[in-house]
Formats: sequence, structure tokens, C-alpha cells
Amino acid sequence: MTELLKQQEYYELPETKRLIAMRRKDIVDARIRLTVDLSLNQEQRDTLWMLIDRREWFLKMVAKDFISEMEQIDRELEMELAR
Repeated sequence: MTELLKQQEYYELPETKRLIAMRRKDIVDARIRLTVDLSLNQEQRDTLWMLIDRREWFLKMVAKDFISEMEQIDRELEMELAR
């Protein structure tokens, strides 16, 4: 699938870029919630980890540079936690 997406260069489309940004935000929000919300039960934690895994899979399949996207997530997470 990744090769097919690369051939079509979907990652250059504005809609794809918007979806990638949304998935990054989903990951950041879920990771923050896992970090700060001590009242989460195990089922809620598992659900958040599943969301993170799925969003990362999406980024791996669609983004041009998965490593850069993950680094951007780390930067966004650090900025949010610094507030």
C-alpha cells in the first residue's frame, strides 16, 4: 500500500496534509491524557494506546517521511507539556 501511495504522491495533496496533522494531534492528545489523567482505568488506557497505534499506522502508510512525523509529534508533545 505504501508503494502505491508513493506512486500517486497523495502525501502532497492538501487534504492528505490536513489528515496527517489531525492524526499527529490525536496522538499528542492521547499521550498527554495517558500522562496526566491518573483516573484512567486499564480499559481506557488500552483504548488510548490502540488509538495511538492506529494513528501511527496511518502515518506510516501515508506520510512521506514517517520518522519526521514522529519527531514532530515529540516536539508538539513537549510544547504541550511545557504549558
